[in-house]
Amino acid sequence: MISLILSYLAAAIIPYVLFFIGMRFARRRRFDRYRREYWTRQNTEALKKIRFWDLQRIPEPFKLVTELESLQTTLQTISLSVELGLLEFIEKNPGLTEEQIEKYLGFSHRQVRAAIEVLLASKVIKPNENGYAITEQARVYLLKESPFLESLPPPVIAKRFLKILKSGIIKGTANKWSKGKASVPEKWAMQQHLYSFPLGFALYDLGILQKTKNIVDVAGGTGAVCIALALMDSTFEMKIIELPASIGIAEKMISQYGLSDRIKCIGMDMFTNDWPENVDALLFTNIFHDWDDDQCQILSKKAFEALRPGGLILIQEALLYDDKPGPLWTAHWSMAMALFMQGRQFHVRELKSIIEAAGFRDIQIHPLLGYYSSLVGVKPNH
Repeated sequence: MISLILSYLAAAIIPYVLFFIGMRFARRRRFDRYRREYWTRQNTEALKKIRFWDLQRIPEPFKLVTELESLQTTLQTISLSVELGLLEFIEKNPGLTEEQIEKYLGFSHRQVRAAIEVLLASKVIKPNENGYAITEQARVYLLKESPFLESLPPPVIAKRFLKILKSGIIKGTANKWSKGKASVPEKWAMQQHLYSFPLGFALYDLGILQKTKNIVDVAGGTGAVCIALALMDSTFEMKIIELPASIGIAEKMISQYGLSDRIKCIGMDMFTNDWPENVDALLFTNIFHDWDDDQCQILSKKAFEALRPGGLILIQEALLYDDKPGPLWTAHWSMAMALFMQGRQFHVRELKSIIEAAGFRDIQIHPLLGYYSSLVGVKPNH
């Protein structure tokens, strides 16, 4: 009898097991194909084929493509707010503070702050005295009792996602990085390269680095920014600081562009190891948003110590406005950082305050590319 039951169970379960194995195998094959094609087009010949050198400056990426993920995150945030009754709670208690919303939801501070940024940027809530209120649009189209309630996609609340929201404890990439380890380094680096490579060319176009020679890129990933700068100016002397497990990927990318003799890779933990000294310029591209304020202050102080007098710190980030909500794309990334890393996207004033505390002066914000800006600070001569 038992053997008969087991045979029925096996007959029912085995097809599902085979299906999931097949799906996993298919995903692996798709990624292997994408990886081959990705590395094939990373070289100067590919730049020539798209007539890149004919451009006066690099154009912005298509917003339709770049904003797709931000819209999905925004819809999920709004849908979750409706599902949990947050909008009704704010409507009945206008002027609610961030702390009161945090207590109502039972979520951690970083996640609530990121959700508020998304709701503000999407015009679901608005500032009200010392707190927040819902907008007229939200009252008409998002309250559960409204006859005009919009049809929203159901919120996807996986167990891990809900646990992070409530505890604020993150496992995975951020924890590995904090211990000096890399998490799926090639896959991560390939994705980050697509964000950072255009920013390198845009950074060169600003003209800020024209009087510099010795440049260090901190947590430089694949070397994307340095590669772009080296392709534009043969006088730059550049080094990349990156985790030892990721250095091989950076060296491979640099070799693809024929720049191995001009860009040196240094494997180290940026928080615990000593950086090169007497540097003209230090670059941070999409780095500060990964970490909390205390760790960003550590990076700022180490940068100040590594630079020569008059040297520059250049921080490339998508920044939130100081005087109004948004941009929505940046608010979405703040939510992503709150969920899967240890940081957030900064308001301009917040990032300025962090590097001012380290001793930097003459701080300026330069529009870079798309939603990105370059925050530049100077180490005083005295």
